[in-house]
Amino acid sequence: MSCDHPLDAEYLHPSDATAVDLFEHGDALAIRLALPCPECGETLELVAEVDSVRETDYKLPLEDAEEQYD
Repeated sequence: MSCDHPLDAEYLHPSDATAVDLFEHGDALAIRLALPCPECGETLELVAEVDSVRETDYKLPLEDAEEQYD
C-alpha cells in the first residue's frame, strides 16, 4: 500500500515521530524519522536536512524534563 496523503503539521506531534538515523548528506547532517500518516496510519519515513544549529536550554534526556513541554 502506498500513502500519498499530504502531511499537515496540525495533525502531527513530536511524540509521533521516532528518530531512526543520523547521517551525513553531502556537507550537511540529516535525520531520518519514522512516523504514522495521520490519515491512514501507514508508517512514513521522512528525511530532514539540518540547516541550522543553536544552543538550547533543554535538559537531556527530555523524558525527565516534562516542565519543558508546558
